Amino acid sequence: MITERMSLYDYMRAYKPKNDGWTALIRGDRSMTFRKLFREVERVAGGLAAMGVGRGDVVMLALPTMEQGIVAFYAVSRLGAVASMIHPLMARGEFERAVAEQHPKAVFLSDINFKRLGKGLKGVKRVVCPFLAYGYIGLPRAVPFEPYSGDGSEPAVYMRSGGTSGDAKTVVLSAAAVNALTGNLLATLEKEGYGEKDRMLTALPMFHGFGLFVGLHTVICIAAAPVLMPVFKADKAVRAIARNGVTLMIAVPGMVNKLLAEPGFRGENVRSLHRVYVGGDTVDAELESRFDARMREAGTDCVLSPGYGLTETGSVCVLSPDKAGGAVLGKPLVNMRALIVDEEGREVPAGETGELLLAGNQLMLGYLDDEAATAATYAELDGEKWLKTGDMFRATEDGSLYFMGRKKRLIKISGVNVFPAEIERTAVELPFVGQCAAIEVREHNKPFIALFVTGKPSEEQVKELKRHIVNELSKWHEPRYVIHIEALPRTQVGKTDYVRLSDEFESCRKKSS
Repeated sequence: MITERMSLYDYMRAYKPKNDGWTALIRGDRSMTFRKLFREVERVAGGLAAMGVGRGDVVMLALPTMEQGIVAFYAVSRLGAVASMIHPLMARGEFERAVAEQHPKAVFLSDINFKRLGKGLKGVKRVVCPFLAYGYIGLPRAVPFEPYSGDGSEPAVYMRSGGTSGDAKTVVLSAAAVNALTGNLLATLEKEGYGEKDRMLTALPMFHGFGLFVGLHTVICIAAAPVLMPVFKADKAVRAIARNGVTLMIAVPGMVNKLLAEPGFRGENVRSLHRVYVGGDTVDAELESRFDARMREAGTDCVLSPGYGLTETGSVCVLSPDKAGGAVLGKPLVNMRALIVDEEGREVPAGETGELLLAGNQLMLGYLDDEAATAATYAELDGEKWLKTGDMFRATEDGSLYFMGRKKRLIKISGVNVFPAEIERTAVELPFVGQCAAIEVREHNKPFIALFVTGKPSEEQVKELKRHIVNELSKWHEPRYVIHIEALPRTQVGKTDYVRLSDEFESCRKKSS
């Protein structure tokens, strides 16, 4: 019987026997067989060993979703090292802070981001992966190495997260927890019988838990080849679905909206689709209705299947295998348990709203070098450890979970985690910005950022402020609105009152309309 207590690579090899000639992954007109995947993992692991990488060392992967990234991910696992998943478009300042925090032995970059991120690295070995060709520039010739042998309980993956409080943290996941996610998910979906005949359109990035652990690791475990899209474009996605007979897809709602707006997303082009699993945000009734109509028109029974997850649980931990509708996100995966509690940590009756707690075998080891934050994220009830999600839910009598809203402040924009606290810290670096607060606002159900600032910046200063945030963080952190406020509203205990700021924004919007 297979167990999750092994390396990510060994679990992938063992979960289901793979024919060497089967397709392991597809990107554009290129594909890689399992024979080549296994051979390349050994070669890259040997090259990393020649660089001095071994058990417990950190290797950063700042790559888009490409062949080299997948090979490197499993090569790191083969050595028992830690794969740190980095946004390839991360601003240089944030990247350098991550390097200083994690002390990697090696960093994988693409030829696209090398000039921006690679030249500042000191004492860190670099491997450059061409985006348009397969290769590893700077990887030395492979040397013999001792493959990892252990129970998978050690750190295996670092991922950036908003934590359960909305502040940027590095989540530490073991191989056992990630493998458990795969096993739990596949047990939940057992009746679907997914396997080597399926194809998964994987457009969510590798630094995203949903993209890495579901769109890649889980799919490769069952030999259902992922169709890689390093950059999501609706028209290219349609062509990839039609050309490869894609049956499965993972997405955020914004991607589904873009597909529905694409004229070619209909008829024969989409008839192969069986399920689209959606996370990162709620699926509203209007989107679901439009998707259903398009699929019925095409003659397929494909539906949107919503789910819920956190980086702290690898990604998905709650799923509706079938269409759920509205704010229903399904039930916990096999081997995961949910509890909804009030502010005092007492379980609330079915139908009442409270914070969602989770227990099971997918939980993170903790936050990197932050014991206090790790301890604060867990609650112990009747001798069992529960993860406090910071999200508000209610449950029905049969255990179905309804998402009621985010307690934490993490903002998802195009599937990317945006941390308001980082925006605020970056904004106040400018001398003309006083106290400030960033909140999520929505227009046509699409998320944007509104930044409230004390002080009264001029139009030129507002432009400078936006440029500064983009340069230091990313384009996804850029505020759509910068709003002057005399003073930030405070709660009774002196904290910024974000609810009142949301009301203030709505009031400003009504006055301007």
